[in-house]
Amino acid sequence: MEIIISIVGASTAILIAIVGAILSHRHNKDLQIAKLKEEHYVSYIAALHNLASNNRDIPHLREYTYRRDKLLIVGSERVVKAILLYEEKAVGKASDLHDKYLTELIKEIRKDLKIRDKNFPSVSLKKN
Repeated sequence: MEIIISIVGASTAILIAIVGAILSHRHNKDLQIAKLKEEHYVSYIAALHNLASNNRDIPHLREYTYRRDKLLIVGSERVVKAILLYEEKAVGKASDLHDKYLTELIKEIRKDLKIRDKNFPSVSLKKN
């Protein structure tokens, strides 16, 4: 009887260790993806700022395009849709329209990063 209890105890310990390792791996993967997204979102916003500051500068346009294309890979579906909508409806348009779509884009990025907001203000890009 003692041997059965030992086998059951050892089997339970092994099972718990395996489940713990799987959950730990998933959690670490989720953290790595969240960090990757955060880095890409921040670099995208920086490239967008630089392009808005000097939209005739070819290196700024290239950097924006590069950062945007990387976001198409790691960004959530909602963020990608917000980027495309922002580019289609707002780029080069009236300030209030631009600010509306930019604000929606920022909100989607914040949601994807799991930053909760109740009353996120309208945002705009400021030129240097």
